[in-house]
Amino acid sequence: MIISLRGRLVEATESTVILEVQGVGFEINASSSVLRSLPPFGQDLQVYTYLQVRDDALALYGFSSWDERRLFERLIGVAGIGPKSGLAIISNIAPEDFIRAVQSKDLKTLTKLPGVGKKTGERILLELKDAFAHVSFPDIEDGHPAVPEDILDDAVEALIALGYSLTEAEHMVNKAQPHLPEDYDLQELLKVALAQNSQQRGERVWRRNV
Repeated sequence: MIISLRGRLVEATESTVILEVQGVGFEINASSSVLRSLPPFGQDLQVYTYLQVRDDALALYGFSSWDERRLFERLIGVAGIGPKSGLAIISNIAPEDFIRAVQSKDLKTLTKLPGVGKKTGERILLELKDAFAHVSFPDIEDGHPAVPEDILDDAVEALIALGYSLTEAEHMVNKAQPHLPEDYDLQELLKVALAQNSQQRGERVWRRNV
């Protein structure tokens, strides 16, 4: 089993990366968190991997952390969820948020994920409830101004409607909050989130081409 790879980043697409490891090139189906944090081409990148063995091919799936990889393994153990669906789910929600959704039986959050309808969501809750029953997370004071949850939810849904994934939308909203006045509204939040994202995307393109 290939569980991790570190090598020179040779190429990247919207869904894959190619790493050269000691002269051997590996094509890896990558999660969005991997793709968002790529180094410039030619530099080293480490990914945590899962190798799918099929009758007609071998397929590698890559993740930015052990938590993502472990959650992926849990997901593909659920009836009806294959590696491609598992990768799509991982790419649209952070492991902590997914686990919290299962613990709180939050079917609404699960059914926002690609390929997860009501039946699949209910199956996830049923089959994974025991796996995450004793997982806990520390409370973190982040210093963000207090904001009604409905504004944050509306902002995330608006960004998803613009084509961003759930994880990207939540990340953009969280990054925008420290740059906003205490009395901001939905329009101001979206404006800053989009501006911040455009700036970060420009910086990533510059780094990759250095």
